[in-house]
Amino acid sequence: MPIKQVFENYDRQNQGGVDGYKYCPFCQTKLILLESGQKPRQTCPGCGFTQYKNPSPVISVIIADKDRILLGKRIGSPGAGKWAIPSGYIEYEDDFISTAILEAKEETGLEIEITSILNVISSFVSPSFHFLAIYLEARVLGGKLIARDDLEDAKWFSVSGPLPEMAFQEDVDALEMYAKKEVTGLPVDQRYARQVNKNRESW
Repeated sequence: MPIKQVFENYDRQNQGGVDGYKYCPFCQTKLILLESGQKPRQTCPGCGFTQYKNPSPVISVIIADKDRILLGKRIGSPGAGKWAIPSGYIEYEDDFISTAILEAKEETGLEIEITSILNVISSFVSPSFHFLAIYLEARVLGGKLIARDDLEDAKWFSVSGPLPEMAFQEDVDALEMYAKKEVTGLPVDQRYARQVNKNRESW
């Protein structure tokens, strides 16, 4: 199957309106709509603050163990009650490698090593959720599998399927490509990844 990197679940070009802040978060002046970069944006006439609406950067980690992959049953939105590849938001002060290792530990109890970068996608889930997702491959170093944090359950599934009810089509595509070995992935900066794994006991 051809690689896919943009997933759209709604008509993102015809949403209309600009939401977000009503008042400036810095000086509390009421915001007004002004043209900026060929788009109307909430702008502060007092201090000049302009509100930009950007996608949320996230990681999605395909944790593999021989012919099995790990999936988690989600608690929160989007996709509550359905299964997905373990994932998480990248915080401003964090990098994607550290985020992946930390999220895996927080959600599944497993200690992992990132082995490759598989894909980068834009996911327009809904008007409230637009993700820029980095898909990674990882192997288990240790720990004990237990669902926690944002997961109701966590289980191993055969990489060849069948899959449970999935929350995101992008995860389904990623797993199908992974099962067929159609994506080999980019190498990971192992010097940095090893240092992250060395420091993880202090988290």
